Amino acid sequence: MLGLEVDELAPVAKPFTGVVVGEVLTVEQHPDADRLRVTTVNIGSGEPLQIVCGAPNVRAGMKAPVATIGAILPGDFKIKKGKLRGVESQGMLCGASEIDLEDKIDGLLELPNDAPVGVNIREYLKLDDNVIDISITPNRGDCFSIRGIAREVAVINQLQMNEPEIKSVDATITDEKKVVINTDGAPRYLGRVIKNVNVKASTPEWMEQALARSGIRTHSILVDVTNYVLMELGQPMHAFDLAKIEGTVHVRQAQ
Repeated sequence: MLGLEVDELAPVAKPFTGVVVGEVLTVEQHPDADRLRVTTVNIGSGEPLQIVCGAPNVRAGMKAPVATIGAILPGDFKIKKGKLRGVESQGMLCGASEIDLEDKIDGLLELPNDAPVGVNIREYLKLDDNVIDISITPNRGDCFSIRGIAREVAVINQLQMNEPEIKSVDATITDEKKVVINTDGAPRYLGRVIKNVNVKASTPEWMEQALARSGIRTHSILVDVTNYVLMELGQPMHAFDLAKIEGTVHVRQAQ
């Protein structure tokens, strides 16, 4: 009746145990292998672990998932104490794929600097969760967002929906661009100039995870933020480089 059909309910990540947030304290060259490093890693309890690692992005001070001795990773892969080229390794520093997440880079999954050392990685990344895959008919474009789906579920169950609180921000920049709109296809077009944006900033891990669970790959902070707004609120947005916009902005069908 609603035009919303659940196609699948799938876990965010396959089961695994024994993986915690770790902080790399030291990194030294392996004595007998050019591509390996010998690290010491703080996992929040006991003495730091010595772990041999071949990831190209390993460095002192970074935080990453650590599979401790006895951990069982997806695929029933058990972590044991062993030696790599003669050097003892007491665990494994993990990339995203080793905990059943999408790899963005070749190397370790880098966690934010404020990630609490020793916390179970499933808890920190909220991996004990499910993705609900919903099929939406073309006439229900108003449901192409979390907000839209929540609104429909609230209506059908006669519940009050808790709308997100969005605070307005007054415009402080006087720059203007003339906009010509073909109202046949776009009855309304809004834009705002924003300056002093750090385009090199990293997308927060929580936002990357939210986008990934909706099947959206991360790109850059500006693209990720606009995609997140679309996913949450259903509002399409696009960020332009102000320095590259010359003359009038035309909103029309492609020609």
